[in-house]
Amino acid sequence: MEVIKRFVSMLERILVSFFILCLPCLLTAGQSAEAEVLTLTPEELANYTFETEQEDPAVVTALNVGQQYILSSQRQLVMDLLARRLGILSLSQSETDLKALQSLVDQKSIAKSDIRSWQAIGVIFGDILVKQHRLKWVFYEDEDGSSKALQWKETANFVFPITLFSRRVQFKQDIVMTDLYEELSGVIDGFKAYEQRLRLP
Repeated sequence: MEVIKRFVSMLERILVSFFILCLPCLLTAGQSAEAEVLTLTPEELANYTFETEQEDPAVVTALNVGQQYILSSQRQLVMDLLARRLGILSLSQSETDLKALQSLVDQKSIAKSDIRSWQAIGVIFGDILVKQHRLKWVFYEDEDGSSKALQWKETANFVFPITLFSRRVQFKQDIVMTDLYEELSGVIDGFKAYEQRLRLP
C-alpha cells in the first residue's frame, strides 16, 4: 500500500512539473494564434489575393529511342496475347480494336496483379487515340513523377492512357473499352474546342 501511495505522489509531482513547464508555451501559442487572425470587410475579402504555392511547370519532351523501344515491346506483348487467346494477328488503330481489347478483359486473360500487361493494354488503347484524334506520344515529367502521355499538338493538354487500366484494376473499377474511349474522346474534343476558342479574335 505504501508503494502505491509513493507512486501516486511521484506521479502528481511529475504532472504538476509538466504543467508548470508547458503553461508558458501554451499561452504563447494561444496569443500568437490570436495575433494571426485577420479581419476583412466584405469589400476587402472580394479583392483579397490568397497565397498559392507556385507549381513547377511540367517538362515535356519527345520520346527518346529507349522510350520508343519500351512502347514497342508493350505493343508486342499485347499482340502476342491477342494471337494466343483470340487468334487476332493485326490491329488497325481504330475503334474496331476496342472489341478485341474488351474480349481480353472479359475472358480474364490478364491477371489483376499483372501491371505490366495492363499498362501494355493502355499503350494499344493510346495508339487508337493517337490515330483517331491526331495526338502524339511524349514523355511528361512534373513534381509528382514521370510518365508517357498523349499530347494534343503543342498545347498543355494531355491524357495518360498507360496507367488508365492498371489503376482501374487496382481500385476494382469496371473496364468497358467503348465507355472509356468515349469519355476520353470527349475530353480530347474539349481540348480542341478550347484551343479553337483561344484563336478567335
